[in-house]
Amino acid sequence: MSSNRLLALVLIAALSAAFAQTPAKSPAPTPLPVPLAPETATLKVTTKLVAVSAIVRDNAGNPVTNLTRGSFLLKQDGKPQSIDYFSLGSSLPLTLALMVDTSGSQRAYIQDEIAASRVFFPAMLTRPDDRAVLVQFDSTILQLVKLTTNKTTLTHGLAYLTQPHDDIARPGRGGTLLYDAIVAVSHLELGNQFGRRAMVLLTDGGDNGSRFSKKDAIREAQRADIMIYTVYYSNGGGDEGVLRDLSRQTGGREFAVYPSGSLSQIFAAIASDLRQSYELGYRPPPSNPNKYHKIDLTTTAGKSLTVQARDGYFTPNNK
Repeated sequence: MSSNRLLALVLIAALSAAFAQTPAKSPAPTPLPVPLAPETATLKVTTKLVAVSAIVRDNAGNPVTNLTRGSFLLKQDGKPQSIDYFSLGSSLPLTLALMVDTSGSQRAYIQDEIAASRVFFPAMLTRPDDRAVLVQFDSTILQLVKLTTNKTTLTHGLAYLTQPHDDIARPGRGGTLLYDAIVAVSHLELGNQFGRRAMVLLTDGGDNGSRFSKKDAIREAQRADIMIYTVYYSNGGGDEGVLRDLSRQTGGREFAVYPSGSLSQIFAAIASDLRQSYELGYRPPPSNPNKYHKIDLTTTAGKSLTVQARDGYFTPNNK
């Protein structure tokens, strides 16, 4: 048995013991479906098509939305690739995971996060087939609302963020399972639609107790073509550099809540990003399973334009 598979099985056992039903009003938290191994492919469109979500910005940082397929140059491992699929993100469904750190260092910010999220869900889920999941993580990982298109259900689920879950915490252990949470949520069933996938993390970037590493978390998000948007919410603790790495390598963005910028403004910027993305797909050359490949996506529309997209992907394991 490979070391990766053994590590995954250990994590599954730990997470299964941590997940539990909370005896509260509907909707009740439910266990996350964790995969049998981290190398299980999660991109369901086709194993021969690599999806890349991208946002193009001008030198002022504003999104550019009038580009065409011919405006992009895509390379894998330094070699140009033909772009076989191209679409504006606004025409495709969105699958979103809002993940809230409820560890001790973050408890003071939860009421603000709840207030901003009540507006965030309606702003993000604008199409009938857009959907989202709500997850909290600290020393345990708990799915508060399952993947749903119902904005009201998601909004009601925010109330669970203020409820204690001491009965399902790991005995005698604290911690913040940031990396484990990313891995678990990356393996949620995202459907077989070619659409946008994003993860929004509200946290200070600290991880304490995860069995997976930051590298593992980035790898699994890349496998699922999930753009990670991170929001650093702290008075100076945690690790903001971790959040920058998570976002940069998956094609998302890192934000920070300061007195000059509110969480509501950050949420509005994320919503604007995801409405103005481009979705591209290409068929890569043959490769061994689980091999990492570097992706370089640029635009030929102007030297002042920059492209925000993930850095690479892993060849799926098709067993």
